[in-house]
Amino acid sequence: MDNMNRRRFLYSGALFCCTAIPDWGSFPFSDGCAQASFSDIRGEVFKGDAPETIWKWSCEARYYTKILDNKTVCRLCPNKCVLSPGDRSICRGRVNSGGKMYSLVYGNPCAVNVDPIEKKPLYHYKPGTSAFSIATTGCSFRCLNCQNWEISQAKPHEVRHVELFPKQVVQEALNSRSVSIAYTYSEP
Repeated sequence: MDNMNRRRFLYSGALFCCTAIPDWGSFPFSDGCAQASFSDIRGEVFKGDAPETIWKWSCEARYYTKILDNKTVCRLCPNKCVLSPGDRSICRGRVNSGGKMYSLVYGNPCAVNVDPIEKKPLYHYKPGTSAFSIATTGCSFRCLNCQNWEISQAKPHEVRHVELFPKQVVQEALNSRSVSIAYTYSEP
């Protein structure tokens, strides 16, 4: 056997760790429960949680497909929620009512701010300017360290909101002298 030097030791250790990584996800749950813990982060459809009546600012959603038995499939994010009538999507912002999918957050932002453009994840885009930032409740992610969890994990009726429709957003951005509009703080 060759002498073990520091470089060979580190190289061997790195190779060992790389081969062990796929098993680390299930280490404490060797009976297969690891898959359940990973899927819990994604969330689940809220069965029977849609409001009785569609709200005044709601509109028929875009990016969905109707399937059998009045079910709908949301095509807005990778979750592809399949909603039966009366169900609410994982993001909490879409519902199936009578075989049609409705957006509960259209014209209903819960956060309206003017932020410096440097706060956005854009590299050197119009430096020194401001962005008119809006957000609605709900999110298709379940990030464990979300800094906006108060709005991203809430349903539209659970937080204060402002009625602000797309044409009004543009006007408010112009009034605030913002050169850009950003949808931020949550997804989609």
